[in-house]
Amino acid sequence: MSEILAPAGGKEHFLTAVNHGADAVYFGLKRFSARAGAENFSWEELEYCLNYAHCFGVKVYAAMNTLIKEDELQDFFADASTLYGMGVDAFIVQDVFLGARLKEILGDVRLHLSTQGGACNVYGAKAAKSFGFDRVVAARETALEDLREMAKLIEVESFVQGALCTAFSGQCYFSAFAGGNSANRGRCKQPCRKAYSLNGAPMCYALSLKDLNTSRATFSELREAGVAAFKIEGRMRRAEYVAAAVDYARAALSCGDLRNLKSNLMRTYNRGGYTEGVSRDKAVTYTSHPGHIGEETGTVNSVKGTRIFVLSSLKPNIGDGFKILRNGRETGGAVIKKADTTKSGFYAEAFGSVAAGDKVGITTDVALNEKLKSVKREKEVSVSVKAMAGEAISATAFASDKTVTVSGGVAAAALNAPISASDIEKCFLKTDNYPFKVSVNCSTDSAFVSKGVLNALRRELYAELFDSFTEKRKVREGAEKMLNAPSEPLEENGKAVAVITSAAASGDIAVYAPSDYGNEAGFSEFLKGEAKEKYLKLPSFLSGAQTDCFKALLKGFDGIYSDNIAGMALHREWGVKLFAGTGFNVFNRIAAEGISGEAEHFAYSAELSVKEARSIGGGFYFDGGAVKLMDLIYCPYGAKCDKCPAPATGRLTDEGGRTFILRRVKTPKCVFEIYNYAALKAKSGMNRVIVNDVVADSGIDLPFTEGRSRKGVI
Repeated sequence: MSEILAPAGGKEHFLTAVNHGADAVYFGLKRFSARAGAENFSWEELEYCLNYAHCFGVKVYAAMNTLIKEDELQDFFADASTLYGMGVDAFIVQDVFLGARLKEILGDVRLHLSTQGGACNVYGAKAAKSFGFDRVVAARETALEDLREMAKLIEVESFVQGALCTAFSGQCYFSAFAGGNSANRGRCKQPCRKAYSLNGAPMCYALSLKDLNTSRATFSELREAGVAAFKIEGRMRRAEYVAAAVDYARAALSCGDLRNLKSNLMRTYNRGGYTEGVSRDKAVTYTSHPGHIGEETGTVNSVKGTRIFVLSSLKPNIGDGFKILRNGRETGGAVIKKADTTKSGFYAEAFGSVAAGDKVGITTDVALNEKLKSVKREKEVSVSVKAMAGEAISATAFASDKTVTVSGGVAAAALNAPISASDIEKCFLKTDNYPFKVSVNCSTDSAFVSKGVLNALRRELYAELFDSFTEKRKVREGAEKMLNAPSEPLEENGKAVAVITSAAASGDIAVYAPSDYGNEAGFSEFLKGEAKEKYLKLPSFLSGAQTDCFKALLKGFDGIYSDNIAGMALHREWGVKLFAGTGFNVFNRIAAEGISGEAEHFAYSAELSVKEARSIGGGFYFDGGAVKLMDLIYCPYGAKCDKCPAPATGRLTDEGGRTFILRRVKTPKCVFEIYNYAALKAKSGMNRVIVNDVVADSGIDLPFTEGRSRKGVI
């Protein structure tokens, strides 16, 4: 199995993906989708698209991969039940507990764990499988050897094209805490694409990653490793990008010519060149520009007012658009308003700051876009129509293994103008908006049939045939009762404080989060502390090869503190207690009930309000100290490890003057943690709270904020 999975931000994108030969398409509704800013689908559009895809044997996956609050659960399950009944082939879900309940309610539904679930090793795959998931969408940072081990256990999907999140998937709170728009709720404002100063250096796009583009050799390695599905990112992009990306992936898998296809990709979206991914490349950022710069196509030769001449072999069309770059940075743009070319180049209307010597990249290629979107697929359909005087008019359509027959009223004997076979054929060759290529066989005698009757019969026939390609399901008996079952908040087990620290601590619970897991002296010092319970914090991202190293470090600890679902499998295999951290993103009672049966302690998602957390009950509330916004599984300094310039603590300063802490953690490989520009001031009044002191332990004083964000997390 080598499934090419394409994104669909709207109906046009969906049909384009199918027409270009995608094996599967994933989409979102207007709510509960991690791309809330995409066009997304109405129910009417979706019904047509489902039938269109299934007509060609293309599978359809519903992305319901946001975190769901308590008061949204009924709507979530209601939408999922409707989608299930409509015939979607699988659900992409972030929350394993919610996924398990979905399977309990709907029965034979297929579940895919979203990349937001953070599965990056075989232990994450084990956890997902134990909750009834059929596939894991591996975290983008997952190494080839981990993909191979995961694929031995469960179906694995891996990203091969499109934007890369700079943060480890599902663990990013930058947009939520620094701007009030939750990435986990589909509303990411992409602060990683903004400009920052790294340790006082000039402002640049320090966190902006290049797009992923997988080479033919890497496709081959992924397939050899057992990866079943190759995923293209891009529900927020244009339909022509979807077309170009599917074409490229298909050719890469089938050894086709990639040269022109790579050019097509760059013209539809190119964020400063491409990368093979965090696990393969060192230099993954493009710090000069955060967006689409197209394919370089020439150099500005002269500027006269707003009119420029570009040295180029390109012969552009009216409407083509360009970006003007100087030293990699955008300074202006240009557009073709009238055809004006010479042997050596073309003229264009420019805006912004443009000078001779600037590079020109084409970002909108009108002819290419029209070509990509003009590709259509047709389903061969054989139609047999019988119109005999004194008998019911009937029509039968045959397509693949589908046979549909409809009939109308009794045909009358013609008085003077019987219907002809050519009239019937002409009528049934009209396919309306259905992707059918029809051949018609007619049987008629001296019958009279009005055009209106014939047209109605055709419309009914094709509508039923089109609908037959999608298997409709009935929601299992009792599902509605399960959906609406009341639930009480979990009981609180008294007061307790958990402190995440890199130093010895006393009190209820101490969680050791060292900056260097190889520092034996640090471990010894921490274990001398007088805390009643001691947990070792596992890194959010952990390769399978590293797990044995962490198991060896557990002597003297009561258990592990984990922000990743892999922690559930690890604590079972290691026989230690689990503290499920804020990274589990417990957002509702279903998740709370699920994790409380697994873990000694659990934390609510750091994005929840006090009111929301109290309605769930039983957990620890993040209520003080440094707020970790993201984990970087790459080096933001872009350096070789043997010449590492990274300080233990760095600083990222945005254009508004806010300074975010960049903490280096040796695991033994380096990962980097970014902390918010202000610390939370404990004030919730909750019984069980978590305080993060790791930044304070480093001797850094952050200003305090009494709010969880400037605008309130949503």
